Amino acid sequence: MDLSNIKNWVFDLDNTIYSPQKDIFGQIDKRMTKFITAKLKVNEDDAFKIQKKYFIKYGTTLAGLMKEDKVQPKDFLDFVHDIDLSCLSADTELSSAIKQLKGKKIIFTNGSKTHAEKVISRLELNNVFDEIFDIEDSQFIPKPQIQAYLDFLKKLKLDPKKTIMFEDMSRNLVPAKKLGMTTVLIKREMPMKEKKYHFKEFEDLWKNNNEADYIVDDLVKFFNKYYKDSKK
Repeated sequence: MDLSNIKNWVFDLDNTIYSPQKDIFGQIDKRMTKFITAKLKVNEDDAFKIQKKYFIKYGTTLAGLMKEDKVQPKDFLDFVHDIDLSCLSADTELSSAIKQLKGKKIIFTNGSKTHAEKVISRLELNNVFDEIFDIEDSQFIPKPQIQAYLDFLKKLKLDPKKTIMFEDMSRNLVPAKKLGMTTVLIKREMPMKEKKYHFKEFEDLWKNNNEADYIVDDLVKFFNKYYKDSKK
């Protein structure tokens, strides 16, 4: 593994820097359904289908709600991120692994900065990351829309050819790879509720379709191998 050219280490947040077994995003998912049920005055099943339809079509549920239903982003983000993070605790191994990296360490999330800061605090990664680029920074244009990546690179003055991106969703690596970034897919299982509803489009979100230069199931293992290879 030769990453000697990398100067910028970019991480997605949810289900990337912590395991989906913690079910943090599961809580967010339920809050999104609840928000849509109340806002659009539909039943829970219809709300869930709208939620996923927007997610597939626009990149995030929020982007669809803003475009089609004139929802204010702050109202949505405040509501869906009002969750219990007590299942998260200090991740000393991940903290040590990322701190050793030479260069900038950045969170690039479709969520809010407030949510990212709370998650990072629970994991005790407060002094690990140099920047958080959130959905507001990209003018609410989400990954995987390429404009979000262009805004990200421009604002932080990053050279994509010296940047590596870690993501749990393969479709979000497509623009990154197209722009010249090195890409790493954190292999995750498709959430059970999506399997239940048989959204065929979701299957591709968790599969590698040649977007990833590396596929791993654990960030710490990836970095341990990287450090070991670097000493050769």
